[in-house]
Order: sequence, then structure tokens, then C-alpha cells
Amino acid sequence: MQQSIYSLFTCFFLLQLMACQTDAPQQDTPEDVRAAFQLKKEAVAITLRLPAELLPYERAELYTKVDAYVQRVQVDIGDRVQKGQELLLLDAPEVKSQTAEAEARLLEAEARYRASEEQYRRTLQAARTEGTVAAVALSTLRGQAQADSARWQAARLLAQSYREQQEYLRIRAPFTGVVTSRGVDPGDFASRQNGNRLLVVERPDLLRLRVHVPEAYVQALPESEELTFRVDGLRQSEFSARLARKSGSIHPQTRTETWEYTFDNAEGQILPGMYATVELKLAREEPSFVVPSAAVATTLERKFVIRVRDTQMEWVDVRTGISKAGKTEVFGDLEAGDVLLMRASDELKAGQKVRIALQD
Repeated sequence: MQQSIYSLFTCFFLLQLMACQTDAPQQDTPEDVRAAFQLKKEAVAITLRLPAELLPYERAELYTKVDAYVQRVQVDIGDRVQKGQELLLLDAPEVKSQTAEAEARLLEAEARYRASEEQYRRTLQAARTEGTVAAVALSTLRGQAQADSARWQAARLLAQSYREQQEYLRIRAPFTGVVTSRGVDPGDFASRQNGNRLLVVERPDLLRLRVHVPEAYVQALPESEELTFRVDGLRQSEFSARLARKSGSIHPQTRTETWEYTFDNAEGQILPGMYATVELKLAREEPSFVVPSAAVATTLERKFVIRVRDTQMEWVDVRTGISKAGKTEVFGDLEAGDVLLMRASDELKAGQKVRIALQD
């Protein structure tokens, strides 16, 4: 009996407690207030520090065009050479014998042509007397002279080709420069099939400074045609070079475009092959939209900012450009005056309502 009374009392207490909770006034959960800003265009400029390489303006690797033995090497590494100077002499006995044979055939063909031409000329003169020479005989002699003339021309061209091969035995400097590599010694066999490199000649008085500019910056314009660069290990602190050309193509592996500057190295301060660090000052031709870097959200599929219209959020896909000092240049379906959240995230879903507080 006492247990039943205790159970009834417990049920009555629980019902009273539930009634009190039901009668309590409901309070709305306050919405989060998110920082936002109005989009506007700004001038975009940046100074990049990029690695660069210094290359000779001209560089030639010299190979043999005929199989031959090295007879004499007249230069060594570090030697300065003039354009057309003989650097190396090759010896190919078979080329010499072929040239001599071609010259002999040329003399023979020329003599045969001269004889047939003279015979035809005399016969033609005799034919002026009616009945002296048959027309068929005259025609035959003319054909023989023409054939001998063709053989002479062919022999002359063949002899000329062998003379040129003889000239291939003399390796000459293609331009004024410095010998930077030597790959053979007297007595070595130089083969055109094996690709034996004989010498390397470089022009060090004018250098190419090649800078690989990341894809995001290639549409920006350099503030000046000149840039400054430094070379480690040299006493002079800074050098300057002038823009000469751009590759006009993005390298598929590095996603960069090559910009080439020229540097006057007449004093020989810098050695070709040295590495440098350049300061490249870039600026957009026109102002661009710039947002805080946190305003751009990145997922595996897209980059986007969150725009607020009529208290609702919407995702706007963008492409990013130059980033600097916590701000990022963006391109997309945006207009000046759009309200964007200061911090974007894929957890904030499109279509959700949001309260904002505009920041300067």
C-alpha cells in the first residue's frame, strides 16, 4: 500500500515539472553575425624575387661532318677565338683520295667535252658547203657534244662536293668568343655517327638572363623594361638587365613563361652559367578586384567567394591572381559594390540566411 502511494506521488511530481517547463517562455537562438565587406577595385602591384640563370648569348657545340682522325688541335679551354679562325684540323685519307679521283674525272670529262664540241664546230663549218656532210651525222655530233657537256657539269658538281668535304676537315669558329670545352686530342677518331663533340665555343660578352615567371603573373606588365638582379659571390651588389623577349607560351611542367633579358657583360664581370636572383616589379594595366585571402574558399573542385544578397548566401566561382600581404586578386562574375563575407567556408551553404556586419 505504501509503495503504491509512493508511486502515485512520484508521477504527480513529474507531471508538475513537465507543466512548468511547457509554460516557460521560448527564447529564439540569436543568429551568428558574420563580418562582410563591399567589393571594390584596387591597383595591383607586386615585387617578385625569382631565381634566374645567366647564359651566353651564343653557344655552339662543334661536331665533325665526316669520319676522320684528329690531326691537330690549335686551341684549348679559355682561349679567345675570332670568327672564321681555324680551331682544329682533321685527317681523312679516304676523303682526300675521293677528292683526287673526282678532280681527275672532272679533267677527263672536260677534255672529252672540249673535243666533241670542237669536232661538232668544225663539222658544222664544213656543212656550209652543200653535200659535204650528211644532216644525220651533224645531228649525231651535236647530241654527243651536249651529252659530254652534261657529263662535264656532273663531274664538276661532284668534284665541288668533295672539295667541300675537304673543307669540313678544318673546324672553324662560328663567331667571336671563348672556347669553353674541349673533347678530343690529336689521334682521336671523330665519328659523325657517335656524335663526338669536338669543341664548345661561347660568346660571353653578352648574356641572356632567363627568368621563369609563374602563370599567375604573366599577364601583369613590368613597371620598367629593366630589372635588377644579384649574383652570389660577386662583390658588386646589383646589376641591371633589359627585357628583350618573352616566350609567349606556358611550359606544361613548370606552368611558367620564360622572359629573357640581355646583360652587357663586356667587362667580363659575370661568368656564363651563374645563377642570379632577380627583383621583378609587376603591375596590372587596370585595377582589379582584391579581397582578403580568407574570403576565398578552396575545395577539390572549385574556388569561390560567398556573396550576400537579400540576407541569403550564394557561392560565386572565382579565379585567383596576384596574392600579396594577406590579399588576393580575384576574377569572376562579380561587380563593384557586391557584399562578400570576410571569411568563406564550404560549411556555409548557399541559400542559407545570414546576418552581416560590414567592415571597412
